[in-house]
Amino acid sequence: MATPTTFTLATVATHNNASDCWTVVNGSVYNVTSWISKHPGGSGAIKGMCVVDASAAFSGQHGGEKRPASELAGFKIGTLIK
Repeated sequence: MATPTTFTLATVATHNNASDCWTVVNGSVYNVTSWISKHPGGSGAIKGMCVVDASAAFSGQHGGEKRPASELAGFKIGTLIK
């Protein structure tokens, strides 16, 4: 079994634009670059998540909804370490 990939916030911070956008939600790291242009709520919602801990924003918008959580899970690349 492969070891999960871990990232520091400093590493996540280097992926900070629309052509390379990583975010953190609930301790997991996601590469959401390809989702920017596909997000039903518009690209701005995803661009605003680049480089930040977007847990509160994601939960506030999608908390408890299965489809957004399932879609986000497809972009997971690892976990955040402190």
